[in-house]
Amino acid sequence: MRLLARYLMQKAKIPFVAVLLAGTSLSVSARAMQVEQSQHEIVGGEVVSDLSSFEYKHTVRLLVKGVLDGKNIPDSIKGLKMSWRCSGALLSKTVVLSAAHCFPRSIGIKDPETGEIVRGEMTGLSAEAFFKTDTRADRPWGVKSQKIVIHEEFRDDWVSRVGNVWNPSESIHDIALVKLSEEASTDKAPVGLLSKQEVQLSAGEDAVLAGYGRDISDDQVAIPRLRRVSVPMREALRNATEWYVGRGDLLKAGKVDRPGGGCVGDSGGPVFVKRSGGVRLAGVIVRGPDEQNGGCQASVTIVTAVPAYSSWISQRMEELARP
Repeated sequence: MRLLARYLMQKAKIPFVAVLLAGTSLSVSARAMQVEQSQHEIVGGEVVSDLSSFEYKHTVRLLVKGVLDGKNIPDSIKGLKMSWRCSGALLSKTVVLSAAHCFPRSIGIKDPETGEIVRGEMTGLSAEAFFKTDTRADRPWGVKSQKIVIHEEFRDDWVSRVGNVWNPSESIHDIALVKLSEEASTDKAPVGLLSKQEVQLSAGEDAVLAGYGRDISDDQVAIPRLRRVSVPMREALRNATEWYVGRGDLLKAGKVDRPGGGCVGDSGGPVFVKRSGGVRLAGVIVRGPDEQNGGCQASVTIVTAVPAYSSWISQRMEELARP
């Protein structure tokens, strides 16, 4: 798969971690533009064509929308409508699990006149869910979100709050739920979570990453399609709430010959593992190295570990089920 290395209109300058929408800088040159910021796309895998596969049944494409506002935002870009893509996994017919950074409440953005970075607010955040293998098979509008629940301890500027971005000892809490206004299509199904009672994640076991990354090169824009890639689980990070997966080197990240893992468009996408009871959701794709450290070709993907948040997910699911 081709590597997505830029936004649709202007490339953002992201200081270190290449997968965060919130807390990064964005150059804006037009009032109507679509942003593919720091979300991941599957690299080194294959397009999912089997509609009976677990990757297809459980994975959702999300289109997130927001409006730029805030007292620090110049009038020339205030009110800018923005949209970007993420992925997610169905936990029920109306609830999607995704990444918290897909729904930023604030964002660092470059003033087009002064070149300075200013902090803006993202208002009116909403999402639409799509369920087919690519946009050609889907209807032009998705199922709208009814409510978005972001983990209470997630911070948009978490990068500036931790001592080690690569392997933080602090938990990032990059996890969120989206309640849909309608049920998912009938060919979709909820996935079971990896519970604490089952065999837990172990270094070296196979995991499958899935997501609707959008493939873009300088001379063409490809249709976003569902892709999958098999990668090894490597080790838990120091915070014990995240794992590093892939064949790359976390400590010396750089491009590898045969990359495989997440890249632009896949943030929030599922990490599946197999257990005796069937396929389980073990993680959520959240981030990876920036371009200077190999980017999407480094084969290093950081994922939020689902078992660490089983209680939070259960509690929020109960709340969302109430009328």
